[in-house]
Amino acid sequence: MIYKNNTSFSSDRTLVRIITILKHHKALPVVTSGLLVLLLLGVIQSTTLATPSDVEGMNKIPTYMLTTRGNLDYPQEVHGSGYNNNYKFGSIGELKNECPNEIAIFVHGWHNDELKAKERLDRVKLSLEHDNYVIPLIGFIWDSDKDWYPAKIIAKENRPKLAKFIINYVDTCKHQHNKDVNIRLISHSLGARVLLSTLDYLDTNMTWNNNGFKIASVHLMGAPVDDEEVSKNPLDIDGGSLKQAYGKAIQLEAVSFYNLFNGEDNILQFVYPGYENDTALGKDGRQQDIQEKDKVLTPPYFDIDVKNELEPLPDADGLSEVHPIFCGSEICGEVIIKDWDLGLCAPYYFGAILVENCNISRGDNHAGYMGFRDPNNTNQLEDDGAINVVVENWKN
Repeated sequence: MIYKNNTSFSSDRTLVRIITILKHHKALPVVTSGLLVLLLLGVIQSTTLATPSDVEGMNKIPTYMLTTRGNLDYPQEVHGSGYNNNYKFGSIGELKNECPNEIAIFVHGWHNDELKAKERLDRVKLSLEHDNYVIPLIGFIWDSDKDWYPAKIIAKENRPKLAKFIINYVDTCKHQHNKDVNIRLISHSLGARVLLSTLDYLDTNMTWNNNGFKIASVHLMGAPVDDEEVSKNPLDIDGGSLKQAYGKAIQLEAVSFYNLFNGEDNILQFVYPGYENDTALGKDGRQQDIQEKDKVLTPPYFDIDVKNELEPLPDADGLSEVHPIFCGSEICGEVIIKDWDLGLCAPYYFGAILVENCNISRGDNHAGYMGFRDPNNTNQLEDDGAINVVVENWKN
């Protein structure tokens, strides 16, 4: 839906081979007459009317941030400012005292430092505001700025960390404030493994289960986990100890579970199979040959194709990206290519000339699920990516 208004690379040969393939290839209030009479009579001593900026502010989402960076055992609140210092993060303590009816928690993906994690969270905020769904939004940031395999381990290690925060929040609201709250989880990229692992932890937690708590909704966007990992049968899983069958936890712990997939996502098409020798859940949805008895029922499980939500726009975050340079089949350097996201370029030398070799089609940009920043004003959006799909699911 379009509308206007220093990473590093491993020299992993598999990544080299896969990326080489790419080379071939967003009215002032009116005072009524009755109110005027009351004002004239002095019944109302003073009235403050909303200005246009006040009205605009009503559509702003209160935003918070938690971190486990530095291998923290329990999420700590992040104070200070959000991306580009555009707003201050709210107080988690105050949020627990208020216990609004619903909150959203967003988990970012692979190779994000704190700056990029804030940027991803901010884009989710902007897209939700554009789509007029205003609820408190918490960003959960973790040590994802590692090579692929260590990052996968860290993602899974965050399962009790996010889960314990959720349990504490829901239990506090229920038993101290007598409020039932809806938790909505959203992930991008490798954040999917954090969320799936979190559901698995909740499924085994006595406090969670004895109270009959459930997650209101889960949305995975561009999930780089194997397409059989949503099975309920552990025998369906192959490819290492980090992978597991999350189907039972999905069935029991989520009221609604949405896998937003995209068959044209360059990272999931070309890079993921090279690392994992398997097909990503975020590419084509759930593996088709899972037996019916081992599939999660619908509801809660839904596969939704969001390829058409990702416009052919090359720069989602407005940040410069470092791309590997190829000399034949080997990486021989790095180059910053302005306005092009990772997975869209495979630069190489043709003699002494550097050829940037960048291409974009609908669905290609793995960074675009949260939306695309306006290149003329990066504090605004050009497109809301797949977040409008998330909002429609929440409304329904």
